[in-house]
Amino acid sequence: MARILNEILKFSVLQVLYLYNYSIKVMKKITIAIDGFSSCGKSTMAKDLAREVGYIYIDSGAMYRAVTLYSIENGIFDGNDIDTEKLRKEIRNIRISFRLNPATGRPDTYLNGVNVENRIRTMEVSSKVSPISALDFVRTEMVAQQQAMGKEKGIVMDGRDIGTTVFPEAELKIFVTATPEIRAQRRYDELKAKGQEASFDEILENVKQRDYIDQHRDVSPLRKAEDALLLDNTNLTIEQQKEWLFEQFNKVSGIQ
Repeated sequence: MARILNEILKFSVLQVLYLYNYSIKVMKKITIAIDGFSSCGKSTMAKDLAREVGYIYIDSGAMYRAVTLYSIENGIFDGNDIDTEKLRKEIRNIRISFRLNPATGRPDTYLNGVNVENRIRTMEVSSKVSPISALDFVRTEMVAQQQAMGKEKGIVMDGRDIGTTVFPEAELKIFVTATPEIRAQRRYDELKAKGQEASFDEILENVKQRDYIDQHRDVSPLRKAEDALLLDNTNLTIEQQKEWLFEQFNKVSGIQ
């Protein structure tokens, strides 16, 4: 009887160890970097994936928008000119954070403790964000804040330089693109749905200008990381895009 109990106990211990090792493999947390052009749906894609797999979502683009909003509201802009010295002195006092909105199930952006989610999505901010995000000291500060947020892994972050600068060691990198016209239409539809005034031609011009600035800035220009997977979602439905993204996540995270 003692021998039988011994064998049962040995089997139980081995089973527990197997299940523990299996769970560690299945639940291995990774860093997911989603880069690409403006208005490609990166944020929606990243938010949905983070929610489904229980990861933290960080919207790096919202962080630069928040800095832009701060600059607009604190006299750093004079028309389209930026008082870079004033912003340089104040950048360390600009703190960006994200808090889950129970009503939407998605995180809202907070600027120094104040919810600015709707205010950073206006055309005024969109038209000024690229020159702000091109400033080296702004990017240095935002990258530091982003890296601090993601040091424990288990995050999804989207932006322009996540896979190349912020998290070059990310286990899964996606680079998203679509035609300028499709992206402008998506942005137009989004603004109209929020009840905001919008001009398709103005938005299209803004998209093209941002593409040029993002790709030609001196610090961390927009480019596809060598090990990033390319996703052109010009003709994809949201469901097709989600299916493709989950397939890539399952491959990399070891969940088959």
